[in-house]
Amino acid sequence: MLKKHLVPAVLILISLLMLIGTKEARATKAGWLGNTLFFPMLRSLKAIETTASLKQEVFSLRKKLTEETLTKLALQNELKQYSQALSISFDTGQTEFELAEVIGFSGQYSERNLIVDKGKRHGIQLGSAVISANGIVGKIINVHPNHSIILPFSNPKFQIPVMDARTSVQGILEADISGTISMNMVKLGSEIVVGDTVVTSNLSRIYPKSYPVGVIKRIRESQDNLFISADISPFTLVENLEHVFVLKKEGVRE
Repeated sequence: MLKKHLVPAVLILISLLMLIGTKEARATKAGWLGNTLFFPMLRSLKAIETTASLKQEVFSLRKKLTEETLTKLALQNELKQYSQALSISFDTGQTEFELAEVIGFSGQYSERNLIVDKGKRHGIQLGSAVISANGIVGKIINVHPNHSIILPFSNPKFQIPVMDARTSVQGILEADISGTISMNMVKLGSEIVVGDTVVTSNLSRIYPKSYPVGVIKRIRESQDNLFISADISPFTLVENLEHVFVLKKEGVRE
């Protein structure tokens, strides 16, 4: 019971002592109490105030760092797009192209299509050829105002005429459900060898002649022994694409 009333009694006693004496004496006593009895309390309050200030400063710095990081990433992405556009190593002739970003996929893995962020409002048309900085990608099969869908060469539904760049031997580019890319329907005895480069054929309706496709890595005979097939290592990895270039058809402008 005594302990319960001890603290209030001490505070009352200190208050009474503070009222006794002159103004200067009271100021002296207040200074002494502040530097002795109440010093831990004042230091704690100061520490709390300092901690709150530091937390606010840290929050502001983190916000500024996040903003600068986002700005840096935006600039890096813009630079990457321009670098890719300049890195196309083959002649597109007079054909204009639209840079598009891959924003999604549709369909099962073995029949996956690409979704890009450009559509009718950007001059994209159905059936337009799509390329990367390294070679062919596919063709546009669906166009919406602000996005389009690409059928890539890795999809079994995709077919285009291709040829051996060295000998001009013709064939059909196809993919199977396992993901193997092949140049099929090549006449038995044709002069093609492992290491030859395969390009788009002059018979292609959407691609200009000689767009890069890939390199022959294996040659197989068909079961009927009438044709041979060449397995191809493509120059473009569809699953790794971030940006593509859609070739605009003649007369189409933004």
